[in-house]
Amino acid sequence: MTPDTISDRAKVNGIELQFEIGGEGPPLLLISGLGQNMLAWAGVIGEFRKHHRTVVFDNRGTGRSSVPPGPYTMDAMADDVAGLIAHLGLVAPAVVGWSLGGSVLQSLLIRYEHSVGCAVLLNTLPAYTTVQKRWLDAQLALRRSGAPAEALMTMTLPWALSPLILSDHDRTAALVDAMVRNPWPTSYAGYEAQGEGIRVYDSRAGLPKVSVPTLVLVGAEDILTPVAQSAEIASLIPASDLVVLGRGGHSMVLDYPHEVLRTILPWIARHTVMPPERP
Repeated sequence: MTPDTISDRAKVNGIELQFEIGGEGPPLLLISGLGQNMLAWAGVIGEFRKHHRTVVFDNRGTGRSSVPPGPYTMDAMADDVAGLIAHLGLVAPAVVGWSLGGSVLQSLLIRYEHSVGCAVLLNTLPAYTTVQKRWLDAQLALRRSGAPAEALMTMTLPWALSPLILSDHDRTAALVDAMVRNPWPTSYAGYEAQGEGIRVYDSRAGLPKVSVPTLVLVGAEDILTPVAQSAEIASLIPASDLVVLGRGGHSMVLDYPHEVLRTILPWIARHTVMPPERP
């Protein structure tokens, strides 16, 4: 965290959200995925802050934010984000949602699109498939078993990383070690509450009404939220661009952060609406 970064808690939607805001430029807000806190963006946050006043936060159920009783619907989590945008006084921020964060962002676009300047849906989905539901059940079973964090992360990464990255065992081990060192690990209650919310979410009926410029970005090697799901989202949002990177798995923010940044930052720059200057 740099000296100009503010770390605080916001009371929104009946809960408290831990957030950090730093950097200079047009506002940007990042929404993390299932069970992830703001540290998920650690590899790219520095570059984002060179171009944007960037907000990261812990979703309900993760990090230092509240862990109310679940399940957490995607609409409720979108209400949290809308409340945070209002609390911080952000005007037409660009918003990036990764995985479950992309589902939250879809709900935000459908229900609060006036709050968003432009959107990036990163490695996400419109609705869970049978395989994704079974993957979630397996994740919950592992957590109920009391398996140590190192085992949980090791079993999760094959679904998240590209084969080339996985084959570099030193790099994969370092990623596991970094995840295990997370000082604010997500509790079973928080993980389950988020998981049960995304399990039943389906954005498809609402997406054709979205008019916010939207980038739908996915890696060709994503097996957890495959390209076909991003293509379906893009086909339903009228003002959308679908970009498929030639490599990168579900966690391509970790796999190939520079390629992700080279795609997202120029696209946001082209679609940022600057507020009018005050006379």
